[in-house]
Amino acid sequence: MNRWLIRDKGFTLMEVMIAIVVLSVALLALAGLQIISIRGNSFGNHMTEAITLAKDLMEEMKDTDWEDIEDRDDDPIGASGTTYHRECRVTEAGRIRTVTVRVSWDNDTHRVTLVSNFADLRAGP
Repeated sequence: MNRWLIRDKGFTLMEVMIAIVVLSVALLALAGLQIISIRGNSFGNHMTEAITLAKDLMEEMKDTDWEDIEDRDDDPIGASGTTYHRECRVTEAGRIRTVTVRVSWDNDTHRVTLVSNFADLRAGP
């Protein structure tokens, strides 16, 4: 048998240390990606809650009589540890009312806005 085959039966201390350093760098990179993923999921959750709150208010406006569609500011809504502020603004042009529902959170740094037009279909001139 060759001598180099007999001597080469394991890893040297230097090889083990290099492997540990490479593994550590890879694990740190994965930890950073995990943090980014958690933040993205959290933002997606807030966005879903805000859109749901905006759609709920827009549906309320659809069920409201034409004369009663007006501006509205709701009390802050707490959900999942976050406070959402919901407001509704109505502008009128002839027999069309444009309803804008805005939901914001994190001191108004993030917001969702829905806009819909409502027509007065009552009999008239």
